[in-house]
Amino acid sequence: MSSKLILYGDSNTYGYDPRGMLGMRYPEEIRWTTIVSRAISGRYDVVPKGMNGRELPYLPGDESILAGLTKELKEKDIFLIMLGTNDILLTNRPNASVPINKMEKVLQWIKSENGLFSTVVIGPPFIADMGGDMRAYHDESRRMNDGFEKLCLEYGVNYIDAAAWDVPLAFDGVHIAEEGQRIFAERLLESLERKELK
Repeated sequence: MSSKLILYGDSNTYGYDPRGMLGMRYPEEIRWTTIVSRAISGRYDVVPKGMNGRELPYLPGDESILAGLTKELKEKDIFLIMLGTNDILLTNRPNASVPINKMEKVLQWIKSENGLFSTVVIGPPFIADMGGDMRAYHDESRRMNDGFEKLCLEYGVNYIDAAAWDVPLAFDGVHIAEEGQRIFAERLLESLERKELK
Protein backbone atom coordinates (compact mmCIF):
# COMPACT_ATOMS: atom_id res chain seq x y z
CA MET A 1 0.00 0.00 0.00
CA SER A 2 1.37 3.42 -0.99
CA SER A 3 2.13 6.11 1.54
CA LYS A 4 0.34 9.43 1.25
CA LEU A 5 1.85 12.81 0.38
CA ILE A 6 -0.40 15.80 1.03
CA LEU A 7 0.56 19.04 -0.74
CA TYR A 8 -1.13 21.80 1.25
CA GLY A 9 -0.73 25.24 -0.27
CA ASP A 10 -2.11 28.27 -2.05
CA SER A 11 -2.45 29.23 -5.72
CA ASN A 12 1.08 28.04 -6.49
CA THR A 13 -0.01 24.57 -5.40
CA TYR A 14 -3.38 24.92 -7.13
CA GLY A 15 -1.60 25.63 -10.42
CA TYR A 16 -3.06 29.10 -10.97
CA ASP A 17 -2.28 30.64 -14.34
CA PRO A 18 -2.21 34.45 -13.99
CA ARG A 19 -2.48 34.88 -17.75
CA GLY A 20 -6.10 33.82 -17.58
CA MET A 21 -9.14 35.15 -15.79
CA LEU A 22 -11.44 33.83 -13.08
CA GLY A 23 -9.00 31.47 -11.41
CA MET A 24 -7.87 29.54 -14.46
CA ARG A 25 -5.24 26.85 -14.00
CA TYR A 26 -2.37 25.51 -16.02
CA PRO A 27 -3.29 22.28 -17.82
CA GLU A 28 -3.08 19.34 -15.44
CA GLU A 29 -0.09 17.76 -17.16
CA ILE A 30 1.94 20.97 -16.75
CA ARG A 31 1.35 21.52 -13.02
CA TRP A 32 4.24 20.70 -10.70
CA THR A 33 1.89 18.70 -8.49
CA THR A 34 1.06 16.38 -11.40
CA ILE A 35 4.70 15.95 -12.34
CA VAL A 36 5.57 15.03 -8.75
CA SER A 37 2.62 12.64 -8.54
CA ARG A 38 3.62 10.78 -11.69
CA ALA A 39 7.27 10.59 -10.68
CA ILE A 40 6.55 8.86 -7.36
CA SER A 41 3.47 6.89 -8.37
CA GLY A 42 3.47 3.54 -6.64
CA ARG A 43 5.44 4.90 -3.69
CA TYR A 44 3.14 7.75 -2.74
CA ASP A 45 -0.44 8.71 -3.39
CA VAL A 46 -0.14 12.46 -3.92
CA VAL A 47 -3.06 14.58 -2.72
CA PRO A 48 -2.83 18.20 -3.97
CA LYS A 49 -4.66 20.61 -1.66
CA GLY A 50 -4.01 23.99 -3.26
CA MET A 51 -6.46 26.89 -3.05
CA ASN A 52 -6.20 30.40 -4.44
CA GLY A 53 -5.75 33.05 -1.77
CA ARG A 54 -5.11 30.59 1.07
CA GLU A 55 -3.19 31.94 4.05
CA LEU A 56 -1.72 30.10 7.01
CA PRO A 57 -4.47 29.03 9.42
CA TYR A 58 -4.98 30.97 12.63
CA LEU A 59 -4.42 28.89 15.74
CA PRO A 60 -6.11 28.55 18.10
CA GLY A 61 -9.32 28.57 16.14
CA ASP A 62 -8.65 26.78 12.86
CA GLU A 63 -7.43 23.44 14.25
CA SER A 64 -10.18 21.61 12.40
CA ILE A 65 -8.55 22.53 9.09
CA LEU A 66 -5.32 20.77 10.00
CA ALA A 67 -7.08 17.93 11.77
CA GLY A 68 -9.12 17.20 8.67
CA LEU A 69 -5.96 16.92 6.60
CA THR A 70 -3.81 14.93 9.00
CA LYS A 71 -6.14 12.74 11.09
CA GLU A 72 -5.71 9.68 8.86
CA LEU A 73 -2.00 10.09 8.16
CA LYS A 74 0.21 7.21 9.27
CA GLU A 75 3.89 6.46 9.59
CA LYS A 76 5.80 7.22 6.36
CA ASP A 77 3.05 9.61 5.20
CA ILE A 78 4.13 13.20 4.54
CA PHE A 79 2.32 16.46 5.20
CA LEU A 80 3.94 19.15 3.05
CA ILE A 81 2.93 22.76 3.59
CA MET A 82 3.86 25.72 1.39
CA LEU A 83 2.05 28.82 2.60
CA GLY A 84 2.84 32.36 3.72
CA THR A 85 2.97 34.28 0.45
CA ASN A 86 -0.60 35.54 0.80
CA ASP A 87 0.00 36.51 4.42
CA ILE A 88 2.61 38.91 3.03
CA LEU A 89 0.91 39.85 -0.22
CA LEU A 90 -2.68 40.52 0.84
CA THR A 91 -1.93 43.50 3.07
CA ASN A 92 -0.94 47.12 2.67
CA ARG A 93 1.74 46.70 5.33
CA PRO A 94 3.67 43.48 4.71
CA ASN A 95 5.10 42.07 7.89
CA ALA A 96 6.90 38.72 7.99
CA SER A 97 6.24 38.40 11.72
CA VAL A 98 2.59 37.57 10.96
CA PRO A 99 3.19 34.38 8.92
CA ILE A 100 6.16 33.41 11.10
CA ASN A 101 3.99 33.54 14.24
CA LYS A 102 1.20 31.63 12.48
CA MET A 103 3.63 28.97 11.26
CA GLU A 104 4.96 28.52 14.78
CA LYS A 105 1.43 27.83 16.01
CA VAL A 106 0.97 25.30 13.21
CA LEU A 107 4.18 23.49 14.13
CA GLN A 108 3.27 23.51 17.80
CA TRP A 109 -0.09 21.96 16.96
CA ILE A 110 1.47 19.29 14.75
CA LYS A 111 3.96 18.36 17.45
CA SER A 112 1.21 18.23 20.08
CA GLU A 113 -0.69 15.70 18.01
CA ASN A 114 2.23 13.24 18.25
CA GLY A 115 1.50 11.98 14.75
CA LEU A 116 3.88 9.50 13.13
CA PHE A 117 3.75 11.28 9.77
CA SER A 118 6.57 13.54 8.55
CA THR A 119 6.08 17.27 8.14
CA VAL A 120 7.86 19.29 5.46
CA VAL A 121 7.70 23.09 5.37
CA ILE A 122 8.59 24.70 2.06
CA GLY A 123 9.74 28.29 2.07
CA PRO A 124 7.96 29.57 -1.06
CA PRO A 125 9.63 31.43 -3.92
CA PHE A 126 10.21 35.03 -2.95
CA ILE A 127 7.81 37.67 -4.20
CA ALA A 128 9.81 39.33 -6.98
CA ASP A 129 11.52 42.65 -6.34
CA MET A 130 9.81 44.72 -9.02
CA GLY A 131 10.82 48.03 -7.50
CA GLY A 132 8.61 50.67 -5.93
CA ASP A 133 6.15 49.44 -3.34
CA MET A 134 6.79 45.81 -4.27
CA ARG A 135 10.29 45.91 -2.79
CA ALA A 136 8.86 45.77 0.71
CA TYR A 137 6.86 42.66 -0.18
CA HIS A 138 10.00 41.02 -1.57
CA ASP A 139 12.03 41.91 1.51
CA GLU A 140 9.38 40.57 3.88
CA SER A 141 9.03 37.33 1.91
CA ARG A 142 12.77 36.81 2.33
CA ARG A 143 12.51 37.52 6.05
CA MET A 144 9.58 35.11 6.27
CA ASN A 145 11.57 32.24 4.77
CA ASP A 146 14.44 32.91 7.15
CA GLY A 147 11.98 32.77 10.02
CA PHE A 148 10.44 29.54 8.74
CA GLU A 149 13.86 27.90 8.54
CA LYS A 150 14.68 28.87 12.13
CA LEU A 151 11.34 27.54 13.35
CA CYS A 152 11.87 24.23 11.59
CA LEU A 153 15.27 23.83 13.22
CA GLU A 154 13.75 24.63 16.60
CA TYR A 155 10.85 22.18 16.22
CA GLY A 156 12.74 19.42 14.43
CA VAL A 157 10.75 19.74 11.21
CA ASN A 158 12.06 19.28 7.68
CA TYR A 159 12.59 22.54 5.79
CA ILE A 160 13.08 23.10 2.06
CA ASP A 161 13.86 26.55 0.64
CA ALA A 162 12.21 26.76 -2.78
CA ALA A 163 13.40 30.35 -3.14
CA ALA A 164 16.92 29.00 -3.66
CA TRP A 165 15.85 27.25 -6.87
CA ASP A 166 15.42 30.44 -8.94
CA VAL A 167 12.19 29.10 -10.41
CA PRO A 168 10.86 31.39 -13.17
CA LEU A 169 7.88 33.45 -12.05
CA ALA A 170 5.06 34.83 -14.17
CA PHE A 171 4.74 38.50 -15.07
CA ASP A 172 3.04 39.24 -11.73
CA GLY A 173 6.17 38.28 -9.78
CA VAL A 174 4.22 35.92 -7.53
CA HIS A 175 3.06 32.82 -9.38
CA ILE A 176 5.26 30.07 -10.77
CA ALA A 177 5.43 30.47 -14.54
CA GLU A 178 4.50 27.66 -16.90
CA GLU A 179 8.17 26.95 -17.65
CA GLY A 180 8.86 26.97 -13.91
CA GLN A 181 6.45 24.14 -13.09
CA ARG A 182 8.80 21.39 -14.27
CA ILE A 183 11.81 23.00 -12.59
CA PHE A 184 9.94 23.30 -9.30
CA ALA A 185 8.84 19.66 -9.47
CA GLU A 186 12.34 18.38 -10.25
CA ARG A 187 13.95 20.39 -7.45
CA LEU A 188 11.31 19.27 -4.97
CA LEU A 189 11.76 15.62 -5.90
CA GLU A 190 15.53 15.96 -5.52
CA SER A 191 15.10 17.61 -2.11
CA LEU A 192 12.71 14.95 -0.84
CA GLU A 193 15.06 12.19 -1.98
CA ARG A 194 18.03 13.79 -0.19
CA LYS A 195 16.27 14.33 3.10
CA GLU A 196 16.04 11.77 5.84
CA LEU A 197 12.51 12.72 6.76
CA LYS A 198 11.88 13.08 10.50
